[in-house]
Amino acid sequence: MKPHDMERFFWQLEGALSKGMWPDIVFKAAGDGRWSPMTDIYETDDETVIKMDLAGVSKDEISIVVESNRLVVRGTRKDESKTYEPQKKKNFVQMEINYGDFERVFLLRDGIEGRPVRAEYASGFLRIIVGKKPKQTMTVPISFHEGAG
Repeated sequence: MKPHDMERFFWQLEGALSKGMWPDIVFKAAGDGRWSPMTDIYETDDETVIKMDLAGVSKDEISIVVESNRLVVRGTRKDESKTYEPQKKKNFVQMEINYGDFERVFLLRDGIEGRPVRAEYASGFLRIIVGKKPKQTMTVPISFHEGAG
């Protein structure tokens, strides 16, 4: 885990919990190799939007699956430095970009069943838009019993 990842972990956890969502922040064993894309989650009156920074990830390498109240995003960012001029030796001075498999799991507090879900991918950002459940109001009848005190 890189030093800035720990701070980001706590900010993500605090933000998600305050919104009633639980991102899949799991302490993984060393060498797991998976990374977590930076993600913003925001709400409007009608929907919840999950915006993920996936620069360099091909649309064909992204999978979005809905499992009960879980929204699972998986994919792979390939390291093009291995295919771009592979005959040249590269000595990295700095390397901050994560490559390989990633997975994020988001739990929606109201579940996801019956809610419209769509995704858009443009300019390196994946936006997953989840419609909110319509607010239901219910009138509760009051029964009256004479002589009851």
